[in-house]
Amino acid sequence: MTAAGGWKERPLTVASAGIGMVGVSFGMARYGFGLLAPDIRAAFRLSSGSLGVLSAASYVAYIAASLIAAALVGRLGARAAVVAGGVLACVGMLIAAGAQTAAVLFAGLLIAGASAGLAFPPFSDVAARLAASSRSRVLAAVSSGTGWGVALAVPIALLAGQQWRVAWVGFAVLAALATVWAATVLPRRAGAAVTTHAGPAAERPHALLTASLLFGLASSVYWTFAVDHVQSAGALTSTQSRLFLAIVGVASVAGTLSAQLVDRLGARPLFLVATVAEAVALLVVGLVPGRLAAVSASAVLFGAAYNTVAAVMAMWSVRVYAHQPSRGIAALMAAQATGLLVGPPVLGAVADRT
Repeated sequence: MTAAGGWKERPLTVASAGIGMVGVSFGMARYGFGLLAPDIRAAFRLSSGSLGVLSAASYVAYIAASLIAAALVGRLGARAAVVAGGVLACVGMLIAAGAQTAAVLFAGLLIAGASAGLAFPPFSDVAARLAASSRSRVLAAVSSGTGWGVALAVPIALLAGQQWRVAWVGFAVLAALATVWAATVLPRRAGAAVTTHAGPAAERPHALLTASLLFGLASSVYWTFAVDHVQSAGALTSTQSRLFLAIVGVASVAGTLSAQLVDRLGARPLFLVATVAEAVALLVVGLVPGRLAAVSASAVLFGAAYNTVAAVMAMWSVRVYAHQPSRGIAALMAAQATGLLVGPPVLGAVADRT
């Protein structure tokens, strides 16, 4: 047992808490809107541009929370920051569930979106204090929590049917459970940071942040509009289009293996292959949204590629910001969120005209 209560010896416990929190904050509080977008569009009679603005609300809060996450971890500790993120997820999704106007829905998404900015960065500090053999694997598993969250969100949305408000409540309940588990297993204070060898990547933070910005911009299109685009094509029913996003979520779990793939292939080749795969997935769903086989293949490709890129960049950020890993993850997330913020309203407006 260690001074921190033995948490160093339980990487699986830390990983489970991280997967749960990333799953509910990213996969539900943020990306759940894309899953429910068709019914929300119908309920409030929204255009694609308006959908994009609502989606952007979560990213505004996400950027703000990311910018204060590292300072919050340093002042209050990892557990307090994670729990704060979980509370925001619960409150925001419950507000969204009860929204009777687009303005109230906007407020709910704003609060829920902040959860992801607080929930993920603390786990990089926690992972940095694990045994060297476990750090990358735990961080890769935690960063892949989005896929687990989406995979759980889809059956909830399917059971709720057109009652999208019920789905939001279900998401909030899971967020509460994940928050309680994280509060139970994470240390109040993790102790002194472990210094790791930063390597040559430490000299190139601009490369990491540029990559993250472009990654967020491209991915925002898929998360916000893919379900609505596939359903609007007419070849898939509402249920089938949601199952399409379930495929994305299940495939995203492949990102958990990113650390092992980095060991075998190297970070640079894996990063290049995954980014090209995501580009192909975007092209396929854009060009042939009405063909089940094509969109299913796109969903598999996007899910696996998205979380692989996210995991590799998370590991990259820990090298770049070796002395304060949470600061690296926060910077990474802020850059990605900027792309996620710009993408939906701008490209949604383009979609309305084309």
